[in-house]
Amino acid sequence: MSLYRHRSPAQGRQQVQQLIAAGLLPKTGCVLDLCCGAGRHLQPMRDAGLQAWGLDLSQQLLVSGELAGVAVRADARAIPFADATFDCATNLFSSFGYFPTDDAHHAVLAEVARVLKPGGKLVLDHMNAQVTIRELKPLSVEQRDGLTLRQTRRYDTQSRRVIKEVEYIPQGLPPRHWHESVRLFEPAELDAFLAQAGLTVSARYGDLDASVFKESTSNRQVVVAQKGDST
Repeated sequence: MSLYRHRSPAQGRQQVQQLIAAGLLPKTGCVLDLCCGAGRHLQPMRDAGLQAWGLDLSQQLLVSGELAGVAVRADARAIPFADATFDCATNLFSSFGYFPTDDAHHAVLAEVARVLKPGGKLVLDHMNAQVTIRELKPLSVEQRDGLTLRQTRRYDTQSRRVIKEVEYIPQGLPPRHWHESVRLFEPAELDAFLAQAGLTVSARYGDLDASVFKESTSNRQVVVAQKGDST
């Protein structure tokens, strides 16, 4: 059972179509899908005619997506592509916030800026901190196909991270446990991180369809940031 099974290939295709229709993704050009996972956005980008390449640290996800030849296994803090390679980079589904420290976040953005062409842009999809904290569910228990999924969540104000503990209980088998920790960024803070890397925010939307961002109500913040000519 997948914890995020609703994040399906069909949803990925729809979201890529939204990104292109809204002008957040170019219709042509070279794109890097950073932290691409099994390629649910990467493959539709390529199907749409983009020269799209992926990067992820998980060999298991890359293999499951059959991404040999179109994605590389690497750490996003050391992107194995030459300077000024890409017209656009994407980082979707809050994967930016999973890095362990803010030094790591700065390193990732510096690498993104390095591999973007002058004038190239980053599309960064992240949770909207205000709404995420307000609507955080401390406990949820779900039954799926004879399995039990129990999740506890809390927000740590000192580290500014959502901490999730997941217990996955297959019927008749010992339970499995795992831990997730995601750093949240207020819009102004995220803008400052991007600026330090030489990326200037040009737009912020409430979703991948370029809907209006409202800090008090939007679940997500989709930030478009552009590399200057001298970065």
